[in-house]
Amino acid sequence: MSAPSSSPLTVVVVNDFCLVQGGASKVAIDEAVALAHAGVRVIFFGAVGPVCTALREAPLEVVCLEQAELLEAKAKPWVVLQGLWNATAHARMRQVLAPLDRRSTLVHVHGYTKAVTTSPIRAAAAAGFRLVCTLHDFFAACPNGAFFDYGTMTPCTRRALSPACLARNCDKRRYAHKLFRVVRAQSQRQLGRFPGAVRHYIALSRHSAALLRPYLPADSQVHPLGNVIDVAAQPPVAVAANRAVFCVGRLDEEKGVRLLAAAARQAGVPLVFVGDGPLRATLQSICDAEITGWLPAAEVLVRLRAARCLVFPSLWYETYGLVVSEAAALGIPAIVSDVTAAAERVIDGATGWHFRSGDGGDLARCLGGLSDAAVTAMGRAAYASFWADPPTQEGHVRDLRQIYRAILASPHAATDSA
Repeated sequence: MSAPSSSPLTVVVVNDFCLVQGGASKVAIDEAVALAHAGVRVIFFGAVGPVCTALREAPLEVVCLEQAELLEAKAKPWVVLQGLWNATAHARMRQVLAPLDRRSTLVHVHGYTKAVTTSPIRAAAAAGFRLVCTLHDFFAACPNGAFFDYGTMTPCTRRALSPACLARNCDKRRYAHKLFRVVRAQSQRQLGRFPGAVRHYIALSRHSAALLRPYLPADSQVHPLGNVIDVAAQPPVAVAANRAVFCVGRLDEEKGVRLLAAAARQAGVPLVFVGDGPLRATLQSICDAEITGWLPAAEVLVRLRAARCLVFPSLWYETYGLVVSEAAALGIPAIVSDVTAAAERVIDGATGWHFRSGDGGDLARCLGGLSDAAVTAMGRAAYASFWADPPTQEGHVRDLRQIYRAILASPHAATDSA
């Protein structure tokens, strides 16, 4: 192992977007800004602009390639090839890394499937830099990124990229799109050397780590680090005074919202959906639910204070389930699908309830048991559990820097040929 460096820590953050576009981008940007304010030299490397205000105003460097994302392929067909291998990102990453000290620099990868691809990973590995990747989804293994069969609306148990996987039309759109994703996954492995060239990963939950572990290098290390929950400390919600149960997120089939609407009607429970999506009209035809549409994050927390209970009915595994922790921080108990990562943060019968994934009857049973005494006890327990060790931004940065130090001190240095 090389001698330790006296140079300050430098982190090159890699993400598809230089603006908040989904959960992975928000985490990448929030971490980059927080690290920079903590005195770490940060270089934010992204493909798609514009550069958001948070990055522009933070004391860090931004390399934005100003490229298109895959969703623009209909108007810009060349983006399809760029989505398999981003040669510009590969070349630019080599330039960015050239003057940096390998002993005090690491590359932290977040989102890579929409524009930047795994080409920067190949460049960093070839130059001998250590890498870490946050596992925001399941694209490190699964072509559709979810370990989910959209044909049957159930979690997929096939081996990723096995003959059974390749033959199955599991994609949310059509089989041709599945085939593109398979080609992209093979490019990711063969050209990008991912996940093979990466020896360190950050997992948001134990459940997601267990699902991905068989696909990662045998000698790799997975570091646990949950998301920051940005909720101000205040007295718990008087949940017994509220009547409606809430569901927050995209109104799409795999999120289990149709199941919830039917179960709420069966249990006679008023329901509020905070979010929007293609199933909006369908849900309103199933039950008399209020649907707010998309709201700013701060307003979501305000609306949640009117909840008797939160329901997280997702049919797929998820990697975290942020809203479950946000609800707990407010003293609101949750009913969660037992296959999701969020279930590991809800103690069944103590801080909330688990129901059998996809089982509307079992969900209706939970909804029918929301007595004043039950929701009060569960809400108080969820609140106490959350605030016993709240996942603050300060603690997150501290833990992240500890992970970085461990990686830089490890005997593994990524090496590859470009």
